[in-house]
Amino acid sequence: MYWGYMTAQLKAVQDRMEALTWEGFEGKAFAVLITYRFHCQSTVGMFERIAPYFNIRLHTVTCCTYDSKTGKDLPISACERKLEQAYQLGEELGRVQ
Repeated sequence: MYWGYMTAQLKAVQDRMEALTWEGFEGKAFAVLITYRFHCQSTVGMFERIAPYFNIRLHTVTCCTYDSKTGKDLPISACERKLEQAYQLGEELGRVQ
């Protein structure tokens, strides 16, 4: 995240999403997994705002990789609860036809 918004790479994903609005895409699942240091609501909000336009089923998993108590960044492997949440989402999406 850069200043509470999205990275250039994620912005490129957003810009290219227009190609996904073709007929037949509606109802498909779209998973967004976001790690962040301080906040990510503007990025999550952007996906929530455009999901209805694309007629997609949006799923988001966010994970703070900063420990405010120690002032240190955390490796994603230390975020076991969020990793399990992402895994469960993957299993759920894998079962959906």
